[in-house]
Amino acid sequence: TGATTVTAPLTTTAGSGGTVTVTHGGLLTLAAAGDISADGAVTQAGAGAVSTAGDITTTNDAVSLATAVTLTGPVAITTGAGAGDITVASTLDGGQALTLTAGTGNVLVSGAVGSTTPLASLTVASATDTTFAGATLATTGALSLSGTGTTTLTSVGTIGGAETVSAGTLLVNGAQTVTGALAYTTTGATTVTAPLTTTAGSG
Repeated sequence: TGATTVTAPLTTTAGSGGTVTVTHGGLLTLAAAGDISADGAVTQAGAGAVSTAGDITTTNDAVSLATAVTLTGPVAITTGAGAGDITVASTLDGGQALTLTAGTGNVLVSGAVGSTTPLASLTVASATDTTFAGATLATTGALSLSGTGTTTLTSVGTIGGAETVSAGTLLVNGAQTVTGALAYTTTGATTVTAPLTTTAGSG
């Protein structure tokens, strides 16, 4: 029920079961040195929020974050080149860079991103399907999304740099306001149902 703090690396191997599950009632803090490397799924649960500067890495296994996340340093979440989904079920804030690498897995962010404090930048380096379903998606820098399946932007985007999307199919259902170049590249259909705006000086 109290706070949980990780200040040193946490590593698991297949022989030890591999998975990491943290269920906490108070704040979970991952320091910059508190990286998690797991040969199994990483699951964060419980009622407490998350404050993190630590990276999370798995070997083709899912990463799931259930409660509100605040970035206190640059964070990379990587599930490997195979099928490991990355799921963020609540809000995501903090003026730091976030990189998500899901390989052939999917990325789902259900909560608002940057509604309290915009992220410095947000990158999905690889995924099959990518979905941002929260009310807002705000960064002070670039938004870069790379996937091979369907990318869905339902969130209303306020992007302080370039917005670049590479996908199989793209659905833009939330208005996007971009202070940089706007580039969408797909191998299939692109459907835009909301306004796209690039501001002066964006090129």
